[in-house]
Amino acid sequence: MLFTWLKKYLVDTFRNSSSSTKNDGTNPYDPSSSINKLEEKKKIAQKEKDNIKQSDYTWFSLEILTKSKESKNIQVYTPRIIEEIPTLQFLKTKRLDNEAYEQQKLEDSVKVLLDKLGVYLSCKNEIDAKRTLQELTNNIVRVKKLSIKERYETLQKKYLKLQNDLEQERLIKLTKERTRKEKEEHKNKEKEENEKIKHEKQIAKELKRKELNVNLLIEEARKEERAEQTEKARLEDLSTNRKENWADFKQVLDENGIQYLYHFTDRLNIPSIKSHGGLFSWDYCKKNKITIPYQGGDYNSQELDKKYGLEDYVRLSFCYDHPMAFRLRQSGRDIVRLKIKVDVALLKDTLFSDINAADKRHTHGGKLEDLKKVNFEATQRKYVCKDDIDFKPHQAEVMVKTFVSKKYIVNLDSI
Repeated sequence: MLFTWLKKYLVDTFRNSSSSTKNDGTNPYDPSSSINKLEEKKKIAQKEKDNIKQSDYTWFSLEILTKSKESKNIQVYTPRIIEEIPTLQFLKTKRLDNEAYEQQKLEDSVKVLLDKLGVYLSCKNEIDAKRTLQELTNNIVRVKKLSIKERYETLQKKYLKLQNDLEQERLIKLTKERTRKEKEEHKNKEKEENEKIKHEKQIAKELKRKELNVNLLIEEARKEERAEQTEKARLEDLSTNRKENWADFKQVLDENGIQYLYHFTDRLNIPSIKSHGGLFSWDYCKKNKITIPYQGGDYNSQELDKKYGLEDYVRLSFCYDHPMAFRLRQSGRDIVRLKIKVDVALLKDTLFSDINAADKRHTHGGKLEDLKKVNFEATQRKYVCKDDIDFKPHQAEVMVKTFVSKKYIVNLDSI
């Protein structure tokens, strides 16, 4: 476009000065010659332009923002950061600074330990002082500060002095203790001699007294033996003599399929039952000083027994699974069942209760009519719950006077 305009400009100029010529016969305003020169220059410029090597322009980019719905990611050129290479002087300075920092840190920790050591020495706490001194010994060799080392040496000397002082105190205490023990032993020997003489006199006096009382003791022993034999005979009579019409009782029991009676107790009571020859009422045990390791009834049940005159009876049940035994097992007791021959129900003084004899609604007695009141069908049921109509009849009892001999207990030796 620029070239076309220039060409037009030269033609117009030539027209305006068509008469002007040079001495060499050429017209400076001749458009042909000017155009030819310009053409040559254009070719030279184009050749030079072709020879110019174009540089890579991909290292930057231009983005023309347009109102488009999709946005384009713009890449921003980030120039490379060239790290500064540390000099040897810089590295040396940094190392010296680190060493100085570590040395200061070590000195601070050593000072803290020295303060602790000083406190322990002032309190004469040898154990903690020794521990702290050992810790200081591992660190003091790396400390360069002279004042800290001098303080360490001073405290070390104080520690050695403390050791010597404490050792002297221990020796003095040992000497005093030895002297005290010697005096005490001497005093004890004198006391023992006096007591020995006094004891010998008392022995002689006691021998005389025993000689006077020996006959009385023998007589008392004979009386106790006779009383024991009498009691054994009484118990044997209680566990042998039957009711006059015992056969009628036996018939009722046989007709209802009752072959055994049951008594539950703690397993720890078994050795006592074996050694004393059978089961006794709690009242008999109390009066005759027979120890029951784990007694079944509590204070309230004993008071109820007294109320109904049943304190001297051994309780037996018709049922195998007594609810009270179940509750004791639930509380963690090791309960066992003693299987007892039905013959005890035929003994002269045996009583019968239609429900648990601790219940205020119960009735009991030793007659055949009392036995017939028992609901035998209810007693033979198993796992009767509290809401069941047979729950109370299920707990009907046989109450044996004072004693149930172990000859009636079928499974005593197998428990």
